[in-house]
Amino acid sequence: MQPFKPSQPRPAVGESAPPEEQLRIAITFKGRTHTGPTKLAARLSSRSILSFAPEPGEMEKAIEALRQRGFIVSGRGRMTVSVRGSVAQFEHAFGTRLTPFNLSQKQSYSSDKVFYPAKGAPWNPDPSLSALIDDAYIQWPHIYLADPGASARPPSVGYYHLDVLKDVPAKLNVTNIHKERQHGEGIRVAMIDTGFDHSHPFFTRNGFTSSVVLAPSATNRQTDPGSHGTGESANVFAVAPKVTFIGVKLGDDADPNGGASILEGFQEALKHKPHVITVSMCYDLRDDNGVAELGELPNGLKPLEAEIQAAIASGIVVVFSAGNGHYAFPASMPEVLSVGGTFVAEDGAMTASDYASAFTSGIYSGRHVPDVCGLVGMLPNADYIMLPVPPGAEIDTGNAEHDGTTAGDGWAVFSGTSASAPQIAAVCALLLQKNPKLTPAEIKALLVRTAIDVRDGSASPASDPEGLGIKAGPGIDGATGAGLVDAWAAWQQA
Repeated sequence: MQPFKPSQPRPAVGESAPPEEQLRIAITFKGRTHTGPTKLAARLSSRSILSFAPEPGEMEKAIEALRQRGFIVSGRGRMTVSVRGSVAQFEHAFGTRLTPFNLSQKQSYSSDKVFYPAKGAPWNPDPSLSALIDDAYIQWPHIYLADPGASARPPSVGYYHLDVLKDVPAKLNVTNIHKERQHGEGIRVAMIDTGFDHSHPFFTRNGFTSSVVLAPSATNRQTDPGSHGTGESANVFAVAPKVTFIGVKLGDDADPNGGASILEGFQEALKHKPHVITVSMCYDLRDDNGVAELGELPNGLKPLEAEIQAAIASGIVVVFSAGNGHYAFPASMPEVLSVGGTFVAEDGAMTASDYASAFTSGIYSGRHVPDVCGLVGMLPNADYIMLPVPPGAEIDTGNAEHDGTTAGDGWAVFSGTSASAPQIAAVCALLLQKNPKLTPAEIKALLVRTAIDVRDGSASPASDPEGLGIKAGPGIDGATGAGLVDAWAAWQQA
């Protein structure tokens, strides 16, 4: 949604290791030759390889021995077994010492570092394990053949910003929920947006899965020239990485002015029986003077209003962005969960985002937007969260003019309430995983009751008829509603 413009210590054996110290290991077997396929002087052929097939029971015995030593079997073939283990487990089992080697940043490696025995390192495998296998080989990281310049890892920029996977869950207090092994499993979240290019290495490397459906006149499930949906969907996965993600694409690749309406996208989303629908789009219901909100809802938007009402009545949680200086509809609907913005500084100080909308509706009496807040940057550009985008697409190239990234690198720093809505939609998914009986009204009440009070700053001046921006203050206020969502506090009460 565009704005309205006037090092960790090594674990002991048996302990879990940080991700960078989880090794991918291939195990080979001696087979009938009693030498192993890697010990053969001649080149292996499709005929000679058969003589290295493990004897009956040989692989099973080795697997059990590896499991007893803490290794986890990740794959099994006819000739080999793949296992995973920590640096400490490998060193203990094979009597060696591993050294970290940094890999070239010029290549899109699947990891930027590998642990490997340095030249001259000892190799004294456990004799009882050595009798069951031929050898063990740490697998070197492979190179992703992604779009030119796209990387699973974001570039470095010279200012404070959030890492979507680390900082967004931390600042929304989601981390404790993840520690309870709750990641949104079994909850269907439909996100309606420009499109979803989830072939980006960020999504594939982190194991995020999704399905994409096309709204009427939308084209190509795999692409996202608008790039908005791709980037903002990362906020969902950061908070609830194992939800059943259903992307509803509105965009027509051949015609930027084509594609589906929000209503068409919403109707398509309903076909997939979602528990949560999140939309980072709006209609700006600004009067002819460009200052205040209209006094009544235009007839052309009433079908969408009706569809949203019916969805909420059926138990679907509907989340909309509060707007980026807009008088945003459908966020102004009282039954909708409207999400605004809070900026959390490097020192932890919280302030209302002056990029995010806040207003009292003239259409729905007594309705104030937003209900609660997610994480949003500040004017002029809300450069706040590093997000993956299709290389060379609209946001990738446009934001490179001000966000410190490079056009074509597949990354951009942005936010807006386009980011906060999917963040909070994912929190809703976590609440529903814990208690599937929660109604949309109960979820909103939980989030409002447990939110962190934001007392400083002002919302966007563009959504204030006075042109100043509604100020934050103690308690529920005009700028941030109830405040920044505290996922853990809400989850404990769910």
